[in-house]
Amino acid sequence: MRNLILNLIDFVSGFNLNKGLKKVLEMDTWDRSQIEQYQHERFEKLKFYASKSEIYRDCQAWDLKDFPKFSFDFYRTNPEKFRTNFRKIYRVIPTSGSTGTPKEIVVSKEMIQAKRTAHLKLLHWNNIKRSDLEIFIGGDVVSTKKRIYYFLKNQICLTSFDIDRDNARKYINKINQCKPKIIFSYPHALNVLLNYAEVLNLHVYQPKAIYTGAEKLHPETVQLIKHHFPETRLVNEYWSTEGNIGLSCPEGSLHVDEDTVIVEVDNVNEEGVGDLLLTNLYSYDFPIIRYPLGDKIKLSDNFCKCGRKTKVIEKIEGRSGDFFSRPNGRIISFTDMRIAKWTTNAVIIYQMIYISKEDRLVFKYVPKKGGFQIAKDEMKKYFQNHLDIDLTFEETGKIESSQSGKFQPFISV
Repeated sequence: MRNLILNLIDFVSGFNLNKGLKKVLEMDTWDRSQIEQYQHERFEKLKFYASKSEIYRDCQAWDLKDFPKFSFDFYRTNPEKFRTNFRKIYRVIPTSGSTGTPKEIVVSKEMIQAKRTAHLKLLHWNNIKRSDLEIFIGGDVVSTKKRIYYFLKNQICLTSFDIDRDNARKYINKINQCKPKIIFSYPHALNVLLNYAEVLNLHVYQPKAIYTGAEKLHPETVQLIKHHFPETRLVNEYWSTEGNIGLSCPEGSLHVDEDTVIVEVDNVNEEGVGDLLLTNLYSYDFPIIRYPLGDKIKLSDNFCKCGRKTKVIEKIEGRSGDFFSRPNGRIISFTDMRIAKWTTNAVIIYQMIYISKEDRLVFKYVPKKGGFQIAKDEMKKYFQNHLDIDLTFEETGKIESSQSGKFQPFISV
């Protein structure tokens, strides 16, 4: 019955996902030459549509490396230059509002088809059926239409906005009651939920798999997940509004979704980490070509032992926008701040706030209140001696998420 409902949803929405899944799974058996040939053919088609835009009018004779690399601000302030306008726009989707990203992206129907098919591929790789019960913790589902849609898909949606003690108890009870096969969550939401589980001394039902997306999955969150779900498979779906970038295989490797995107690494440092440039092979209405997503990654030199010959992302270092510039010209990266060792077992969630006018940092946090304390003296000493900046602390009962339901661990005001 559930499969019939899903097929009906595909028919009404115009997305033949089962057919799409069968097609993309063929790539699992291809060698590199077949994958590169496929990407070349898809890119030639993308160039045909891109040439209908003002910015890429003469692009049909270009190779990928010939396409200019535009800044975030250029995309944000000149969207009309990228639109191909050869057909009616299918959908305009707001981005998460991270520093420098466009306020909205024109998304083609083919992009949505590719992303949904990629998700089915992730489930298939991990022996999970599309019809299996899923609990989704992310964003906010407010309209009746969306609630019905997710109900028919056998998904239970819980908002990731402002999870406090009471909501955490309700969510955990819901998970224990429904016993889902799979849980999706923004990493911060799951981190907060599991920290409250410890505070409330609540057991959480172990699903077959947990997959995360939309935010960076920090090592401390991975440890927390594995502690609470030792028998659960943890997988990652690395995606953005601009495209589905990577998927975790059963061996734990993060494979580039090369039937959907081309990934380049620019400005590579001595450790092999550089800026991710994304090309979405289905972005016919608003060509996303060598798009600076804002993430820093490292590609592996080796193939995964699972046997697939798609490229593997070895490391994700987070957004290049996670930094602040001080009046003295010094730039301090948020990813370089060693927070976990000072806050383990003492904090449910925290946020670093840089007050630019006063050139100081505020560490805002929700405490666990379980006997563990933040190493405040060590933290203040480190920030003063190594970064020459004052750090103050602000205890609170809740830290709000962004409008999309995602969490920003660092903000500058």
